[in-house]
Amino acid sequence: MAKKEETTDVAIPENDQALVAGADIFDKNDNMLGIDLQISQIKIIHQGQMFGFPEDVKKLSFKGTIVDISRTNAYWAKSFDDSGGGEAPTCSSLDGINPEMDSEEVQASSCFGCERNKFGSDGKRGKQCKNMKRIHVLVDGEKIPYRLTVPPSNLKAIDIYVSSLTSKGIPYPLAETEFKLKSVKNKDGIEYSELIMRNVGGTPLVKNREEAQALKRMIDSCRGSMRGKRIVDNEAE
Repeated sequence: MAKKEETTDVAIPENDQALVAGADIFDKNDNMLGIDLQISQIKIIHQGQMFGFPEDVKKLSFKGTIVDISRTNAYWAKSFDDSGGGEAPTCSSLDGINPEMDSEEVQASSCFGCERNKFGSDGKRGKQCKNMKRIHVLVDGEKIPYRLTVPPSNLKAIDIYVSSLTSKGIPYPLAETEFKLKSVKNKDGIEYSELIMRNVGGTPLVKNREEAQALKRMIDSCRGSMRGKRIVDNEAE
């Protein structure tokens, strides 16, 4: 007997009402057979403190369920001004620890020992290597997570928020999170958008233990796709 092909389960809890008539009679797993899960990007628009969604949709805030948070690093030998953008990183890491060995030019055997990953390596206070975090979030009304890639200037906001949830015994997939931005200036007087994350209550996806288990199964099955996508030049501005 032929081995059944493994699939990526992108379904949310089983009792979620179908948005299309008759959708409930189809196996949601079959929808993804032979399909490479495509995760749409949410961008931070620093001028105007807005979030940029696909199809040129802009929002001042949005709510959703965080399903995964992971670290990434990326170093570009050429500056954006020199390259014009659109180039893959010279060296990158999908876990913030080990470089991807098929990078164009691996800079060190470990991110921790890399000279590019040290403060001051950019000639100022920062790093040549861009430390980022990917937040994958199920936005209200959607079935596949979006990716919000947070740049170095906003990493602390994630640490503070998740630490606050953890201190209260709340796993972040069981909280409905509101995302907003506010205008701030760094020590050099450069204005940028600071991320604000707030717990606005229990996630609408989960009403009981069974639904929590279904959500966890979805997260476990999608984690490889969420964390395994290569970094692109414009992922986090």
